Parts: sequence; C-alpha cells; structure tokens
Amino acid sequence: MAITNLTDASFEQAVRDNDIVLVDFWAAWCGPCRQFAPVFEAASEKHPDIVFGKLDTEAERGIAAAAQVTSIPTLMAFREGVLVFSQPGALPASALEQVIDGVKGLNMEEVHAEVARQQALLSKPREVQLEEFVERVAEGATVIDVREPMEYRAGHVPGAELMPMRSVPEKVGDLPTDRPVYVICESGNRSLQATDYLRGQGLEAYSVAGGTGVWGRAGHELVTGPYATAAV
Repeated sequence: MAITNLTDASFEQAVRDNDIVLVDFWAAWCGPCRQFAPVFEAASEKHPDIVFGKLDTEAERGIAAAAQVTSIPTLMAFREGVLVFSQPGALPASALEQVIDGVKGLNMEEVHAEVARQQALLSKPREVQLEEFVERVAEGATVIDVREPMEYRAGHVPGAELMPMRSVPEKVGDLPTDRPVYVICESGNRSLQATDYLRGQGLEAYSVAGGTGVWGRAGHELVTGPYATAAV
C-alpha cells in the first residue's frame, strides 16, 4: 500500500475515517528519519489494511505542534480515532511489527470506556475548597501531603500521608484507584501540580485550595511529628 502524505488539512480526516492509522512524523534533514523510512514503507506493503501516513514536521508545523511532537522521527498509532501509541525514535522492523500487532489486538470497547472516563475526570474541578475537604477528612478520605518532610513534621492534616513531590511518580502505584485522592501542600501550588500528574495517570485527584495554611488558620487540628496521626 502506498504511503499517504498527510497535511494539516488531511490529518484529522485520515485519523477519523480509517480504523488504524500509523503516522510517521519526520523531516528531510533528520538522519534517523531517513533510516526509518524504508522500514515504515515495507510495513505498509505488508499491512494493506492499515493507513500509513507521513507528516513532514517542517512543512506541517501546526499538526506537529498540536500533536506535541518534540523529537523526530516520532511514530503515532491511531485506532478508531483514538491515539493508542506514541514513541519517538527510529524503530527496527521487528519492533514496528510488535506495535502493529499490539494496536490490532486492542479491545476498543475498553479503550473507548477509558477515554470516556478520562474525559469525565478532566471535566471535574481540580480543586476542592476547605469546607468540602473538612467533610472528606471526617469521612476517612485518602490524603497525601506533597511537602518536604521538615514541613510535614511541623504540622499536617490528621491522616495525611507524606509523599514529597519528587516521590509522587514512583509511588503513584500505591494510591487507590477506586476512590478520590486529596492532595495538599502549604498553599495549593505544589498540590495542583501533583493533582495534574495524578489525573494524567488516571486517578481521581483533587488539590486542596489554600493547603495546610488555610486548614490551620481555620482552627482545625494540625498533627506534628513524622506520623500521619498523633500517638495515643
């Protein structure tokens, strides 16, 4: 099957109107792009049921920017209009075949359900105000404090577990996925950053507006020391 040269005008329609679309983001000056080109073309001959498109990032900068392409070549795979794979670098033929097999083997009902869940999550507010947070804490909500240990020891919300910002990516797997997670810092800035990251990982996370500072100023209990709750 011939390679389709995609443009800003044709990209969206190609993705929307075809079951599987593989797109090679490239540029003429890029050595690895030239290395990957024959691999990509050979795969297009082997898989006539797939649309193989090439997009010149120099000529079509709008789509490249919208797709957040920062390194070339970058290969993206779309299925039923959903981006299901994105990776920079020139893949060898065997790795490209693995990508194609993986895309063909996807359960698209599950993929669309996850996309809908993510869209619903992103439509929810990123922050909760103090009054709601007080209620959630009383109900036993999961709360993580993303400040540094010294700040945490000086005073934290009862039940809040210490998880400094730098450790959030490595500890995200320890957080529950079946209920909301409330993220708190001193004023609400770091917690917003952590909330955005956690939402990107599929967790329903909320930043506490005003942070520990507003909690303490409102007269609520602050626990001192290295533990989530005070020793009895």
